[in-house]
This record gives sequence, structure tokens and C-alpha cells, in this order.
Amino acid sequence: MYKNIYFIVIIFLSTLSFAQEINGIVYDAEARVKGVKVLNITEKILTATNDQGEFTLKANVNDTLTFQSVFYKPIMVIVIPDYFEGTYVFELQKIINELDPINIKDKPKAKLFGEKAFNANLKEVIAIDKKKEPQKYNAVPKYGLDFIQVAKLIGKLFKKKKKNIPNTLKYNQYKLLFAENNFFTKKMLTEDLKVPEKYHSLFYEFLEEKAIPESKLNYNMRLQLLNDFTMHSQEFLIIVEMAEEKVKD
Repeated sequence: MYKNIYFIVIIFLSTLSFAQEINGIVYDAEARVKGVKVLNITEKILTATNDQGEFTLKANVNDTLTFQSVFYKPIMVIVIPDYFEGTYVFELQKIINELDPINIKDKPKAKLFGEKAFNANLKEVIAIDKKKEPQKYNAVPKYGLDFIQVAKLIGKLFKKKKKNIPNTLKYNQYKLLFAENNFFTKKMLTEDLKVPEKYHSLFYEFLEEKAIPESKLNYNMRLQLLNDFTMHSQEFLIIVEMAEEKVKD
């Protein structure tokens, strides 16, 4: 009996040792999506994306993951080795609620509440949407190119495993800087540094990889920081161009 328990423990520990962490970001066609439930069905592990659309989840190759949110079509994916390389981008598509006209002669359906109501309504909306316009599930991207595919390629071109280097600027600091600073503005980012608005979030991630010291936020060093942004934006735009060309091909 003790031998059997020993072998079960060994198998369980060996399974845990192979588990890795997926560092992911969830986007829709325009921006990051917060509050998405990410479930590893195989391992029964649940997490959710934060305010920046980011999540971390333990998984093994061939595990099944699901992504669910109220206003988005749920998706299911099988874990592949690529998911463990840097930060992986996952795409959700918004639900367009175009229900059939109501027939007042129909018998009223029993009301559902809470989670049951949400699941029932979600299935109905998706079924009607697919039946009406199946082409929308392979729709032409809003920006002419598939933004998600471009984002994935950009990430692969510059992202490595995240290293938490102390006293360097992070994603949220860049986001706040360009949103609230009177000198470093979104207009500067778009017009002077030439970074398209749809790629601002990816540019903040790119800057985080460059490990710029926090000390450069000092007012007296703003020209040095601007010089860093100018230099790195040129490199970033080359990467964007390479990714877009690859998607076109």
C-alpha cells in the first residue's frame, strides 16, 4: 500500500514540475480587455485579466484554456509551446447583439436569473449571430491589417522573458506619463514620435523592455528621456513595419 502511495506522490510531483507559467495579454480589435475569466480546464485553475488585460496562469502543453467575458465571444484554445515564450497575445471578438424581431404571439419564456441567465443569453446571441452573419467570424480587420496577428508578431520580435529590473520604468508608468504629463503627451507620441495610436500599448511594453531608469522622470532629465523615446520609437517602428509586412504576405 505504501509503495502505491509513494508512486502516486512521485507522479503528482513530476506533473507539477512540468507546469509552466503563461504570461498573456488579451486584446479585442482595438485595445486590451480587463476582467476576462481565463480558465485552465485541464488543471482546474482560474484567473482573470487585470486592468491592463494581463494575466498569468500555470499550464502544460496540450492543456485546454477558455476565455470568457460578458460582452465577448468565448474562445477555447489548446496550449502550445509558443504560449510560454515571452508574453503571448490572445484575441477576443465583441458580441454584436442583433436579435430577431420579437413575435408578440410567442409564449413568454421562463425568466432565468444570475449565471444561468447570462449563459443562456450568451448562447442565444452567439447562435443568432453565427446564423445571420457567419462571415463576421472571419471579418476584415478594422485597421486593414489583422491587428492581433501584427501584435503577436511584434511581441515575438522584441519580447523576451520578463525580468523585473528594479528602479526602471514600467508599463503603467509610461501609460500614466503620456496620459497626464504636459510635456510627454499622446499627441507627441502619435505626431512627433510617429507611433500609431493603435500601437501605443505595445510601445509601452517595448519601452519597459528597454529598462529606462526611473530617475529620468526627473524634470531636469526630461530631454534625456525624450532622446531615449526618440531612439526607441525608431527601432519600434522598424519592428512594426516588419510585422505588418509579414502579415500582408
